[in-house]
Amino acid sequence: MHPFSLRRLLWAGPLATAAAVLVNLLFFSLTKALGEQYILPLDGSSTNLGPMSILMPVVVTLVPGLLATILFGLLLRFARSPVIAFLSVCVTALLLSFGGPFYLPSATLVTKLLLCSMNLIAGVIITAGILILDLNRTKPLL
Repeated sequence: MHPFSLRRLLWAGPLATAAAVLVNLLFFSLTKALGEQYILPLDGSSTNLGPMSILMPVVVTLVPGLLATILFGLLLRFARSPVIAFLSVCVTALLLSFGGPFYLPSATLVTKLLLCSMNLIAGVIITAGILILDLNRTKPLL
């Protein structure tokens, strides 16, 4: 029996996701205050450019967080070693997420790197948060 609980996952996943959203919003606000414009193509073309809205970091962090929670719940139920499978999928998804910002036409390299940084922040907080918060601790850590 593994030391994780589906019941604890029901609050651990949303809590880790909310933390990742808040940290990404803080990162977004801080980098905007330092002068980053986040000028992106609004419709996929390189002609219709505009600033990224504050809603984008929220959605791009919220959706993967909820999907990760669902995935870990399914892995807890059906996988023999859910943590290894979960970490494998999370690392793969994180690496693939770096491709999105680099294919944005007309975005500057700084913007692309900052968007990748937001993906990294979200990935680490969500993955670690789900694993740490969902642990069933029967003994104190110390």
